[in-house]
Amino acid sequence: MDKMHYPRGLIRYSTPNGMRLKLSAAAMVRRVLRPRVLVYTTVLLTITGALLASLVMRTPFKVDVVRDRGALARIVGQGQIENVYRLQIMNATEKPQQYQLSVNVSGMPGAHLVTEPSVQVDAAASRWVAVRVQAPADASPGSHPMTFLIEGANGQGVLAEKSAFLVPR
Repeated sequence: MDKMHYPRGLIRYSTPNGMRLKLSAAAMVRRVLRPRVLVYTTVLLTITGALLASLVMRTPFKVDVVRDRGALARIVGQGQIENVYRLQIMNATEKPQQYQLSVNVSGMPGAHLVTEPSVQVDAAASRWVAVRVQAPADASPGSHPMTFLIEGANGQGVLAEKSAFLVPR
């Protein structure tokens, strides 16, 4: 400013409001660090942290189990008891994935999955899969707790969805 013969203070690190009120640098910092600004900053950082945490912890796939509406249980083949379920497998990744299905019926040895245990789901899509589970004819009547195990390929983990296997009286 001296070299060009302009008055000092035309170029400065300040705001129009700071120049109008003739605030010093320390007063400007105190004005920026008011409680309202600090609260807004804290809220914004909390929301950003929650968003990042949800992105990091999101599951690569989800599964819903729905019982078939037609029949609760039916007798097939050599007197085996069969229940039919529909699984909705939702792939949340950007690549097609292969999933392995298995079933565990507690208190009922010999219960097994009849349908194809391998399911392919396209990228960012969901697929409904009809699943048949059969148990031996001599199974005790009633409702038996059951768990569908869905294992994702490429180390995506295992999801366990609970349901019930019904045996008629």
